[in-house]
This record gives sequence, C-alpha cells and structure tokens, in this order.
Amino acid sequence: MTYICFHFKISQYEDMKKYESYLHSPFRIIGLEEKHFLTKQNEEVWQLKDGDDLYAVRKIPKNKMSLTDTSAYTKLFTDNLKDLMKLSGTGLRLLVYGACTIRPLSQTVVYHIPDIQIATGISSANTIRTAVSELIEAKIIAQKLGSNIEYWVNPNVFFNGNRLRLI
Repeated sequence: MTYICFHFKISQYEDMKKYESYLHSPFRIIGLEEKHFLTKQNEEVWQLKDGDDLYAVRKIPKNKMSLTDTSAYTKLFTDNLKDLMKLSGTGLRLLVYGACTIRPLSQTVVYHIPDIQIATGISSANTIRTAVSELIEAKIIAQKLGSNIEYWVNPNVFFNGNRLRLI
C-alpha cells in the first residue's frame, strides 16, 4: 500500500517535469509608462558648507521621471480566502468576471447574462442565475433595488480603486 502511494507521487512528479523551470520569472510586466515632469523652480536648493558657513549656491528645477502602471486592476482582499474557496467553479468564474468588469471607484457591477455568456463561454442562462444566487448567498454581491442586472459589490471582497474615497 505504501509502495503504491509512493509510486503515485513519483508519477505526479514525472508529469510536472515536462514543464520548463526558470531561475527568474519568465513573465514580463506590461502596461508600464514613463512619465517625465519638472518640479517647481524653487524646489531644490544646492547647499555647500565652507567651514562653519552654510550657503545656497543656486536654485535649479529638477527633472523627474516616474513609472506608472497603466493596466487596469482590481483588488481582491485575501481575508475572504476561505469563503471564496467554498464557491463553485461557475461562482468563481462570475466573481472573476465581476472583478474584471467593475469600473474604477464603482460600488456596483453589472451581470448581464448575454455579456457573461460571451465572456465566459457559459451557455446556460440558468447556470449563470444559479451562480449569481450563490454570490448573493455568500454576501459577495447584493441585488440593487430597481435592477435585475446591477448588483452592489461587497468592497471587503473586491474593489477597483481606493476604498477610502467611499467614506
């Protein structure tokens, strides 16, 4: 019995050997842009010390450069990992769909069945409705009054932007 389990583990290891291994991540970051700007002219003062005397030599503008991530992203908060792992595969797919389509600083997400069918490949409208119900029961979303496709998002699960702006 132990031999069979050991053999099974080796078999799994052999299956993983068919994939390449990397010393460094093979994934390159995309969506970064350089932004150049000048600071105010009086912002930087060069100072020299001559003995005990400290004096300003000249004031010059500073040319600065910063990198900015221009790719859209949504925060998924890890405090909810246990609850998220209880979702079905379809529930997780709808969660990811919502996280990828929510607008910046929005508290609502739109779950329009035809759009979801195209984006996810889920053909059954009933399956999508069941997954939406699952997200509601898990308190990840809540139905917005007056709409059958718009849902409030629990900002403690996922949010696009800075949640401090909601206060």
